[in-house]
Amino acid sequence: MDQNIVGAIIGGICFVSVTTVLPLSIMWMRRSGKKNEVKELPVSDIVARLERMELGMEAISAEIERIGEGQRFTTKLLSENPEHNAGAAMVNANNATRSR
Repeated sequence: MDQNIVGAIIGGICFVSVTTVLPLSIMWMRRSGKKNEVKELPVSDIVARLERMELGMEAISAEIERIGEGQRFTTKLLSENPEHNAGAAMVNANNATRSR
C-alpha cells in the first residue's frame, strides 16, 4: 500500500475515535458513576415534608366533613317540608290538572 493511503486510513480512524468513541466512553463513565450515588434526604427535611402532608390531609378531611354536614342539612330540610320536594311538587301539579 501507498504511504499516503495508510496515513489517510490511520488519520480517519483517529478522527472517528476522537469524535465519537471518546465522547461516548466519557459519557458512559460519568453515567455509571452517578448510578452508584444515592442521594438521601436529611431526616429533618423528611419530617418537615410529612408534617406539611399531614396538615394538608387534615384540611381536606375538614372540608369533606363540611360538605357532608351540608348534604345532611339539605336532606333534613327536604324531608321535613314536602312542598320543597320536587317529587311532591310534581304529584301536586298532576292532581291539579286532573281535577279540572
